[in-house]
Amino acid sequence: MDEKIKQVQVRLTPEMHSKLKGSLAYEGKKLVDFFNEAAEAYLKDSKAYEKSISKIIGGKK
Repeated sequence: MDEKIKQVQVRLTPEMHSKLKGSLAYEGKKLVDFFNEAAEAYLKDSKAYEKSISKIIGGKK
């Protein structure tokens, strides 16, 4: 089976983009890896993912 990569566009404020990119670079990670990991975690267990995010950011927006 031929695997194809889909590209998505994510909109972040300039400030959030800079902070996230800087934090990830400091840890030796890339933005693409961050979003792929988040997508995999959500697809594996969306309820646990939502619960974890709610604990971190204090609820859904």
